[in-house]
Amino acid sequence: MHFKFHRYLFNPLFWILQWALKQDKIRYIFIYGGSSASKTYTITQALSIEAAEWKASTMVLRKFGVDIEDSVYADFKEVGGIMKMGFIQKFIKRLIRYANGAIIRFRGLDESEKLKGLKGFKYLYYNEFSLFDQADFNQGKKRLRGMRGQKIIADWNPIIQTHWIKTEILDKEEWEDFEIPDLNAPTKYCKLDAETSFVRINKTGNMLLIRVTYKDNFWVVGHPSGKPDVGFYDEHVVADFEWDKKHKPNDYRIYGLGEWGLVRTGSEFWKSFDESVHVKVLAPYREGTIHVSLDNNVQPYVTVSVWQIDEKKKVIRQLHEIPCRAPDNTAAKAALKLSKWLTSIGYKDAVFIYGDPSANAKSTVDDNGKSFFEKFIDTLGNKEKWRIHNRVQKSAPQVSLSGDFINDIYDGLIDGWKIEINVTCRTSIDDYCMTKEDMTGKVLKERKPDKELGISYERYGHFSDAKRYFITTVLAALFAQYRARKKRVGSYAA
Repeated sequence: MHFKFHRYLFNPLFWILQWALKQDKIRYIFIYGGSSASKTYTITQALSIEAAEWKASTMVLRKFGVDIEDSVYADFKEVGGIMKMGFIQKFIKRLIRYANGAIIRFRGLDESEKLKGLKGFKYLYYNEFSLFDQADFNQGKKRLRGMRGQKIIADWNPIIQTHWIKTEILDKEEWEDFEIPDLNAPTKYCKLDAETSFVRINKTGNMLLIRVTYKDNFWVVGHPSGKPDVGFYDEHVVADFEWDKKHKPNDYRIYGLGEWGLVRTGSEFWKSFDESVHVKVLAPYREGTIHVSLDNNVQPYVTVSVWQIDEKKKVIRQLHEIPCRAPDNTAAKAALKLSKWLTSIGYKDAVFIYGDPSANAKSTVDDNGKSFFEKFIDTLGNKEKWRIHNRVQKSAPQVSLSGDFINDIYDGLIDGWKIEINVTCRTSIDDYCMTKEDMTGKVLKERKPDKELGISYERYGHFSDAKRYFITTVLAALFAQYRARKKRVGSYAA
């Protein structure tokens, strides 16, 4: 069955999708970008037409089933009504049946093992892809099979730079800008905004990457034809984006332009840490002493953060990070990785060690009863022959007080001192962005389950803790003054 629709009914993304869905070589269509870009709605239009005209069935996935009815399912209902498809559609709970036999099924994927029953589906659509785990995606890749031209489609708003979508998929491909050779659009208004959006294809040719923004949504910025009966200029939405562009550039970069980044919620532990201000491109090593601060949790990694201090300029710099994941998440192996890095930069001087005092406790598992720090220092000093200065304190700094102290350094309120984080320290930066505060002002101890290992662990807070141990030690006198001042005004107990 062939339908005819008003040619001005669609945004530019639709015509790109219409072409891409017909290309057998393209297996993956990834669409990301800012808010109000009409990503989901446009994908819904394209998949609805595929079902009605070409009998192509789609499995639509949300991470949590409870979200389905009020989100993407509602979009499909609205699209069906606007396109006047009611005479061939039948909406059942989380299912749309078409008169030609095609179906669109909706499923919550609270557990990756629930991704079953994909036989007969041409398209697998991950809505709000950034909410899924990589295991969910891997299951889909394995189970979508047995039909020519099958595709995985995903849309999302970009968030933290170390999200697995970016690090495990996008960053592992070689991309080039791509202009569709035979875009069959019955209108000249089918181009994405040249300044903010793009279409790219990977070197293999099986993956399409599309970025769109609110500027590609004719129901926000108005139709470029100027016709009053098509599109809509939403002056309030546009004004809000323009206000963010001027007053909150980070929000505009993320919400407006759809660039990778983290939106602040107000619950962050490091409230004054600003990636655009405190993250710098730093040389991997400058002359001077290397300071290493540790956190001895083994999951998700043993934390090794590397710092230097410029006392003349009053700058504390994090130069490097070594998140030692399995199988390197032991004291000895972490020390070996640090030693290898020190050698690679030509370092010859002593190494100052900082960290959690609780890591000095004797092990009840180790036959020799050695603590984490004893094993780390034994490997780094005795075996690798580095000169070690152990500066681990007898007790850990109070969490909320030390957090406030460092936040005030970020704000430039502590005797002119500054903190700079090397742009290459992505795990640390994400930790500083994602670590949350609990109701008492301490670090919120959120745990992430790992089904493969059969354990749960604190996902964030480890590099944050290492930073607290280090800075409160090297600025001990200032920290003592800060604590005394807070105690006088009654902010903190002794």
